[in-house]
Amino acid sequence: MRLLFVILLLFPALGWTQAFNQLGKPNYFGFHYRHIVPMQQMQSGAQKFADSILQTTLTPTDGYTFGGVLRYGLTDLISLETGLYYNQRTFSIQSTRTDSMLSVDQRLRFVQFEIPIQGNIGIQLSRSFYANAALGGAILYKPSSVATYVNPSDKHEFRQVGLVDNNKKLGFDVRTSIGFEYRNKKAGVFYLGGTAFVQLQPAFVLLSKYQYVNFRQTAFGNVNASGFGLDFKYFIPYTRSGRLIFQQGPIE
Repeated sequence: MRLLFVILLLFPALGWTQAFNQLGKPNYFGFHYRHIVPMQQMQSGAQKFADSILQTTLTPTDGYTFGGVLRYGLTDLISLETGLYYNQRTFSIQSTRTDSMLSVDQRLRFVQFEIPIQGNIGIQLSRSFYANAALGGAILYKPSSVATYVNPSDKHEFRQVGLVDNNKKLGFDVRTSIGFEYRNKKAGVFYLGGTAFVQLQPAFVLLSKYQYVNFRQTAFGNVNASGFGLDFKYFIPYTRSGRLIFQQGPIE
């Protein structure tokens, strides 16, 4: 259902982007996949939460981002990029009752949507190869809270909640990217690079709960979801009224 929603939003944009804009420069439409890797250096490593006998460790694992990307040409080498992305992050959680050493391992998946806005500068290295650098940010939308629970023994229950306040569903991040792309008039544009992003607000509040009959313990804290991503983009080739999507560059 979410994929259908994204396709319905992006399909009208396909017709808009596959044309030359008012500046006489080509617009591009393509698809973007990012494999997300957490980094301790960006404060997105293991995080610990504790209260009395309850100790919980949350560790980010790999995630991914996928969506449609629009590139609006300003000059032959300068452009703006935006789009609509689906983002899924995965966290490994270990909770322990320290007085009995009862321990469980759980996984929590957290979803958000992104609208990135980045300025992109290209440097032509040869007839078909370019080096790219980009700087910008993204608007983040977190649709709902998430939760998982497990009963490891008898009446013991461990519950993990990724809580998103109704007044904090929108967030922002800053990001920078570097990469290389290959442009071919018939095959399209292929981009490979990396992006570092820093979220300006916590992704969510983790509520770690333990309950045995009427005995309850709760540990909580903010979760940071900054990280680094490996990017692959593909832009669809296009010709219109005898004009190629690629203009003659300074080397051609």
